Amino acid sequence: MKIKTKLPLFTSITVLLSIAFIAIFSIVNFRNRTIENIENYRVEEIEKIKQQLKDIVYISFNMVAQSYESSSAKAIEETYGIRLDESGNDNIKMLAINILNITIENLRVLRYGVDGYIWINDIEPPYKVVMHATKSELEGSGHVYKIEGTDINVYEAFADICNESGEGFLEYSFFKPGQTERLPKMSFIKLFKPLGWVIGTGVYIDNIEKEVRKKTGALEQQINQLVWITIVIGIFLVAAASIFLYYLGSNVTNAIGQVNNQLLDMAKGHGVAKIDSERKDEIGEMNSSLNILIDGVSSYTAFANEIGKGNLDAKFTALSSGDQLGNSLIEMRESLRKAREEERIRQKENKIRNWIAEGQGLISDVIKGTGDDLNIISHKIISTLIRYLNSNQGGLLILNDDNPNDIHIELMASFAYNRSRFHHKRIELNEGVIGACFLEKKTIYMTKLPDDYMEIRSGLGTANPKSLLVVPLKIEENVIGIIEIASFKELEKHEIEFVEKVSESISSILFTSKTGKQTQELLEKFREQAAEKAYQDQEMQQKIEELEMLREKLKSEKHFQN
Repeated sequence: MKIKTKLPLFTSITVLLSIAFIAIFSIVNFRNRTIENIENYRVEEIEKIKQQLKDIVYISFNMVAQSYESSSAKAIEETYGIRLDESGNDNIKMLAINILNITIENLRVLRYGVDGYIWINDIEPPYKVVMHATKSELEGSGHVYKIEGTDINVYEAFADICNESGEGFLEYSFFKPGQTERLPKMSFIKLFKPLGWVIGTGVYIDNIEKEVRKKTGALEQQINQLVWITIVIGIFLVAAASIFLYYLGSNVTNAIGQVNNQLLDMAKGHGVAKIDSERKDEIGEMNSSLNILIDGVSSYTAFANEIGKGNLDAKFTALSSGDQLGNSLIEMRESLRKAREEERIRQKENKIRNWIAEGQGLISDVIKGTGDDLNIISHKIISTLIRYLNSNQGGLLILNDDNPNDIHIELMASFAYNRSRFHHKRIELNEGVIGACFLEKKTIYMTKLPDDYMEIRSGLGTANPKSLLVVPLKIEENVIGIIEIASFKELEKHEIEFVEKVSESISSILFTSKTGKQTQELLEKFREQAAEKAYQDQEMQQKIEELEMLREKLKSEKHFQN
């Protein structure tokens, strides 16, 4: 199927579906909103009726209450001290009854709305009717009127509501005057407890349902009209669109055919000339895109040739973000660049590893060839480190804990130190950066030093260092010394790691040398103590021998006397 046929066909289908969807959505939305408005109307009207019924009953209730409180039996009892149940008070009883009867008669003639009235009945069975404004023949006796679909007497339902809440609404169906069918009715009742009366009123609400049905019918009619209007408009739009698009499709397909021929030639590898077109629409843009592609193919070849020559910096731009060939060539160049960079990094890492290994070997050789003298070991180590790091100044400090009451850090060896840097070799445990390193047991590396921290002397004079590295010498978690290195240059990360690694070997040899020295000193002290003890033993033995000789002499003299 040609595009000039597909275009109007598919477009017409799309237009038709769009119109149908919009129409259905609009109609459903209109219907839902209207139904919601109708329901709101129903609720509002019901609420109005409820409020009206409540107001009427409250007025009636207040009339009965006022009559009862001001001049009823209760008032007579308070005024005369006579109760109505005592004999001989018939006149007073009659007076009270007449006062209430006047109020009841006033309620009997009370009307509101079209057919609203008041009734009063007892709350206790048989629910005798006290007053009924429209059916006086019901007064004085109980009546049974069951709510439709139940076995509940409507007067019993009134009593249940009043016993439970004191007042309330009840919806049920009742025969409207002049009609033979039950119609929906709503009543509001309220209990007047002193007399056990249920005061109520009610109205028929069938007019609300009629209005709701009327509005619903109008809604259905409007929806039907909208459906027919939508169908007519849809048919007209589809027909007009089909005619227009068929003409447009013919124009487009001819132009596309020309582009298609160019693309077929390009697919076969033929040289293709650019299309000259003055169109400003999408077809013109397509012709421009094809011309860009023709230029791009030429750029692909030139770029590939440069990559083949090893020129990874050759400039090339893909025709678009979706240009697979162009992006593949760029990715190839980036992969080659990445491989070259990875090789450079790998060589650098190998160089660093070799440098670290060589430095560790150098330090090991220095340690092995220094003997057991702690001073010689310290000087060899710090001078070798400074030279190997190509730094400028450094010192090796040892923890002096010979006197438990005077533990401090002592400068054991230095390299190129300014004499004023340490005019004495003693540093307290909490003094400066060295003290902080000792207490924290962590490496400290600083690139911003105070101007007066230290100076490095050279042939050109003195200058402040640019970086300072302080590394603790630890045996397990115990710091036995500190290495301090200052330099005109910032140290690389691998240089810091190198110092931290060799610090383990340095710590071990310093600890061994220090403990060896301490052991030697203890041995010397032991020998001195042993010699002194031998001398003391010899003197003791001599004294014993002298005493023995004296004892023998005394013994001989005694024997001679005897």
